[in-house]
Amino acid sequence: MHRRTRAVVALAVLAAALAAFVPGAATGGAAAKTYLVVLAGEQTETGFALAGTTAAVSALVASAGGTITNDMSAQIGVVVVRSANASFDELLRASSLVVDAAEDWSWQGVPASEPGTPAPEPVNDPLEALQWDMRQISAPQAHAVQGGRPEVQVGVLDTGIDGRHLDFFKGLQSNVDCANGRDSVAAGPGVGVPLDPCTDNNFHGTHVAGTIGARANGIGIVGVAPNVTLVPVKVCDASGHCYASSVVDGITYSGDKKFEVINMSFYVDDNELLGSTEFKCSSDPVQRTFRHAVERAIQYARNQGVTPVAALGNSDQDLAHPVDDDGQPISNECEVVPAETQGVIGTMALGSRSEKAGYSNYGVGMTDVAAPGGNGTTGDCRTTILSTMPGNAYACIQGTSMASPHAAGVAALIVSQFGKPGSDGDWKLPPQTVENILQSTTVDIGLPGYDECFGNGRIDALRAVRHDTSRAYDATAPYCAEYAE
Repeated sequence: MHRRTRAVVALAVLAAALAAFVPGAATGGAAAKTYLVVLAGEQTETGFALAGTTAAVSALVASAGGTITNDMSAQIGVVVVRSANASFDELLRASSLVVDAAEDWSWQGVPASEPGTPAPEPVNDPLEALQWDMRQISAPQAHAVQGGRPEVQVGVLDTGIDGRHLDFFKGLQSNVDCANGRDSVAAGPGVGVPLDPCTDNNFHGTHVAGTIGARANGIGIVGVAPNVTLVPVKVCDASGHCYASSVVDGITYSGDKKFEVINMSFYVDDNELLGSTEFKCSSDPVQRTFRHAVERAIQYARNQGVTPVAALGNSDQDLAHPVDDDGQPISNECEVVPAETQGVIGTMALGSRSEKAGYSNYGVGMTDVAAPGGNGTTGDCRTTILSTMPGNAYACIQGTSMASPHAAGVAALIVSQFGKPGSDGDWKLPPQTVENILQSTTVDIGLPGYDECFGNGRIDALRAVRHDTSRAYDATAPYCAEYAE
């Protein structure tokens, strides 16, 4: 059984952090496969300088029997290719123009969900009073200072957002920007309308989006940053997997569009259908390819002003000293991607008493901030996170998937409060500044100062929008049991 980064719920649609398909990829013959190719060169502040020329890359791909279906070479030096040549990746790796090449998963046919697994019971008449998570991070008080600016765009990299949900509307105006969204999962089961990012593949993206930015409109709940703009970037499929080609495309697109913040409540899955592993190891040439591509995409996005936030994972792993299912050490050259990727704000999950959630990953150097993610039983809104679901529904679930959007929402409030107008009409604040404010305004819990479980501490929206860096310590928060290990 795989331990996932997303919500801990009894749903097969979250069996993984979410079959990715390449936009525009040919579905061709059965022998054709999808490959991720990481090109040689150097990342710059404005894009990527190839070691060769685009013509040389195109000629190399063609000579090996491939067709480029998604060209991100100008931004991050990565292309996605379809080829029926079983030796395609081996041939590409032999070229000085290529750093890594590996097969990514491509469509083979998979049910939208596994049978016999119940969906969570929706909350029919939710109340803002049930949102203990918002009170825990002082979000209601923060809204009196800053509720977010519509110029601030938060990319929700997930399964899509139900853009028709009433809790995203104020009057006739929705804060979900479907027109600027992207569907990187262009085929497969349960995607709804193909190429429609405002059709949720399952429910995960809609739940995450509600936590970030459900409107203060007298309906349902209120998100951390109710006035920001939510942009759906669909990178995860209906079975609950996020494959590398789709993830890299979504992150790169977020950089192209210069979103202020992106939330990633998932980890990148493997090339084996439904056979994902949480850790990606540099010693494995396929997993190394995935890591290289994601690292480049994150660096590109940050260079474009994007602040990336991600969930640390739901395996109760000490990411500084991870172990496999048999208790044997996993090498530190293996990482959870994108949460451990440099430049990403890694978020662990808290329960309603500010305790470490039993499932949450943690670790020195890996945990940046702590945020409410729930620590109870699915459906129990006293201990798990209430948010929006497709079809104007609501549900209470839990996971680091639920913690990360709280941090992303506070990051969006920080940009709204301290940013400046950009040349493109957006509201800008350098990612490093956002990260510094987010981490320096936390409430210290657990051991004094930075610690392995809670990182820099519990995020606090009010302290963040006031840029209050005075020391705050919550002595009522339980210590982390992992301290004694």
